[in-house]
Amino acid sequence: MAYVGSATLTFLLVCLEVINNFAGAETAVSNAFFQQYFLSIVQDIFFVLTDADHKSGFKLQSLLLARMFQLVETNQIQAPLFDPAQMADPNVSNSVFLKEYCANLLKTAFPHVQKCVCIPSSSWHI
Repeated sequence: MAYVGSATLTFLLVCLEVINNFAGAETAVSNAFFQQYFLSIVQDIFFVLTDADHKSGFKLQSLLLARMFQLVETNQIQAPLFDPAQMADPNVSNSVFLKEYCANLLKTAFPHVQKCVCIPSSSWHI
């Protein structure tokens, strides 16, 4: 069992290193990589995170997702992560697209949870 946990951690560390290496690559190379693999990686990590049978690697999975979200939120990925021809609004940002994509992944994983309306933190008044 220790081998499985070790293999999982090794894979996650390698994946994080690959993400970081491509984030620092030339723009054309970086964009091509992320257009090809970004959504698959996010989907696979969410699948494992939402599977009750998988327990190892939670911290690294979370770190990997945080890094990927950071790349999108800071516009380090300049090419669209989606096919603009298949979008109602082809000018949607990667940030908005990723939030909707992740929300749909979670709705699929947890169909019994009711939809909630989220208020952006910029509109909170304390």
